[in-house]
Formats: sequence, C-alpha cells, structure tokens
Amino acid sequence: MERLTRRASRLIVLDSQRRVLLFRHAGTDKPFWAPPGGGLLEGETYEQAAQREASEELGSVNVKLGSGWDSIAEFELAGVPVRQNEKYFVMQCKVDLTCDAVRAIHNREGILEHRWWSLPQLESHAETIFPEDLAIRIATLLRQRAS
Repeated sequence: MERLTRRASRLIVLDSQRRVLLFRHAGTDKPFWAPPGGGLLEGETYEQAAQREASEELGSVNVKLGSGWDSIAEFELAGVPVRQNEKYFVMQCKVDLTCDAVRAIHNREGILEHRWWSLPQLESHAETIFPEDLAIRIATLLRQRAS
C-alpha cells in the first residue's frame, strides 16, 4: 500500500505555570493525547496553518508564535500508512481555555477533552501521548527559554 505524505502544524501551548496543553483524541484504536494542530490546506504555509489551528481549536486569533521544532511522524490513518512532516510552534497562553465555545469546537473536531500537563506529569504518564518524545522536547524548550 502506498504511503500518504502530509504536512501538519502543531501548537505547543504553554501557560504561566509552564504546563503544556494537550487534547485527548478518540483515535482509531484507542484514545491518545496530542498538542493542538492539524494538516495544512492547499497552498498554506506551516505558520498560516498554525494560526488557523489556533483559531479553530483554541478560539485564539493573531497569536504570537515562537519557533519549536520540526519532526516526522509515521502512523496509520484508517488503515493507510502516513508519513507526516510536522512543524511545532510555541504559543504562550494567558486565557482560560475551558469556555463553552472551545468545548463546542472540540466536539466538531473529535476531541474528547483537554488538560494542562506539567513536565513531571508528561514524564511519568501511563497514557498514550504523541509525539512520544514530547516530555524531552518540552524540557529542552523550557531550558532554552530560561537561558
């Protein structure tokens, strides 16, 4: 079966307590947690997609995005192998994301819930989180921002 190649932007949303926001998705086999974001539309840049996803999934428009990292994720989607080129952006959050409007967005997107995770929680979790090295990546980001 031919592998599908796709591009996606992801948001590393950090709050004032240095926690990261993750969404719990239904998944095809079992639920998993992942940062907000999604695939690029035709002709869209990674940054444009990140801005659109911030609006669609967080209700935030014209947010200031910092650079994160690039990675490649390989997974199956509806039985089709996917190779996804991902670009991560950092977004500082100063608002409460538990409002009804955000919950309605989540229902449309198949998001079951959202939760703020501290670095120790990321490092010691028993749930499925993507990307698998998220705790290491977040720790590196936090160290870089502190220096």
